[in-house]
Amino acid sequence: MRKAPDTYLHACLSAFSEVSENKYGRPFNFHAIEISVSHLRGKKPLTFTDLQYFESSEHWWFKDYWAFPPQDRIVSGLKNRRFNFWQLPKNEAQTLRDLLDTFKSIELVSIIIRFVRPEHYGIISPPVERVLDVRRGSDAVETYLNYTDDLRNIREEYSLPRVADVDMALWVLHERCFGALQDSEIKRLYFNDLFMLRLRAKNLVGPLAQLSHSQLAQALETVHPDLAGLIACYRFEILIREIAQRRKVVELGSRLKLSEVIDRLAHTGKIDSLRKGTWTRLYQIRNGYFHEDREPNDKQRSDLIGEVLRLERELPTFQSE
Repeated sequence: MRKAPDTYLHACLSAFSEVSENKYGRPFNFHAIEISVSHLRGKKPLTFTDLQYFESSEHWWFKDYWAFPPQDRIVSGLKNRRFNFWQLPKNEAQTLRDLLDTFKSIELVSIIIRFVRPEHYGIISPPVERVLDVRRGSDAVETYLNYTDDLRNIREEYSLPRVADVDMALWVLHERCFGALQDSEIKRLYFNDLFMLRLRAKNLVGPLAQLSHSQLAQALETVHPDLAGLIACYRFEILIREIAQRRKVVELGSRLKLSEVIDRLAHTGKIDSLRKGTWTRLYQIRNGYFHEDREPNDKQRSDLIGEVLRLERELPTFQSE
């Protein structure tokens, strides 16, 4: 469901000129740059002369942070390529790669594409990456597309006019939350915004989705030990029941207690007494955590995670009988 039109991000967008002036001594005029490069939204090719519009000191602080490659390095690339700005976002990945091959910097590419097609793109920058915790891709283009997806989702959620407007609002948001122009109310709204929390969590946790449960528990052990313990306890039970099913000790969907499953495995000779003792001890730790709110200590948690790691590696050896 979309939020009401008057949100803290709309307030941030409205404050863009004010904040840029306070920070840099004069307001940015991105609209003027958009007008200067409007001819590139058709089928006219991008030329070296056009680059002056993107770097204009009259409108913003481009030259304080970036520089386009010298003419002798990129003129042939510009002459031999058409970047198809008018077709975007169709085939955007290829267009981005062609631009990156010419300009060698995803930041420069994002500046060009943002001003030529502001309805679809924004400028990738550390301040906005910080407020979104942007998920890194396998290369610069994939990272930028991850970033653009976030901007587009935010535009949809908050009913902002264009992706470029989202980028501008988020740049102000960074200043309001982390910069010299902080606003306690906007900061509170941002840190309690469920949509933004979910988006940031997706970006931060997404790469962990490729890990197994035991690997995830191991990765979290030092930074979030209580969650690591819960994951290990959950996976411990799943693995033992899977082993018991493979060894025909229980059937799928069995309602036997985990302790009874372990006893059956030992009684039928499917595991030895040493492993039964280990699993029984870990079962008691798991039971105490799940049912008695008795959190395992560091050694118990480490033992649980270590056993789950071993079981995940050994599971293929427990072939069905």
